[in-house]
Amino acid sequence: MTGSLNRTFHRETVLGSGVGDERIARQRGGGGLYAGICVEVRSRNRGEGTSVAWNAGTNIPSRFATAVSQGIQDVISAGVLAGCELTDVLVSVEDGSYHEEDSTEAIFREVAQKATMAAVRQARPTVMEAISTCRTVCPIEYAVAVEEILSKKGQVESAQSEKENSSRTVLVPTSGVGELLEQVLAATNGHARFSAENGGFRPKAEPPETADVWVPVNSR
Repeated sequence: MTGSLNRTFHRETVLGSGVGDERIARQRGGGGLYAGICVEVRSRNRGEGTSVAWNAGTNIPSRFATAVSQGIQDVISAGVLAGCELTDVLVSVEDGSYHEEDSTEAIFREVAQKATMAAVRQARPTVMEAISTCRTVCPIEYAVAVEEILSKKGQVESAQSEKENSSRTVLVPTSGVGELLEQVLAATNGHARFSAENGGFRPKAEPPETADVWVPVNSR
């Protein structure tokens, strides 16, 4: 996949763990560029967000810490599958190496990107979509029409019919809430009551294929 999903309604995460151990060594004029880093990525519980840890000790000088953090954040922001932000992951800087003359902030940012990308890919990345819990209440004469709409749009969680009204609760992708509301109002001639509540994120049924959607920082 070379495009990207709507970042408002989608996130990326990992289902397992992975390690990225990367080195960059290249010539530059009469000298060279060098940086090395080892990054570990692990999944976190759903809803815990993203955490970054530093366990590299003195193997990476403090003057490069900001650049390493930026490289990690580059990947967290862009993801590895569809250009969506990573969430519910722990990214830990475990080790590294440097050269007193050949290491620069730019090269450490680049190697941090590469190592984080490699670790995330190894950690079984997947795409999640935002879901909403929607509840409809309509006069009983519209119940069949509304039920048909809801069953096509999502997963009906509960249904209750009384003498005059029928209520339904359904889980749907948040990206489709607006369209669902429109269809329910049209089917009931505007006589339905409708509410939608954020339900967090769930794995998307068919994650896109892995694609390189990030752009490395140019080293100088």
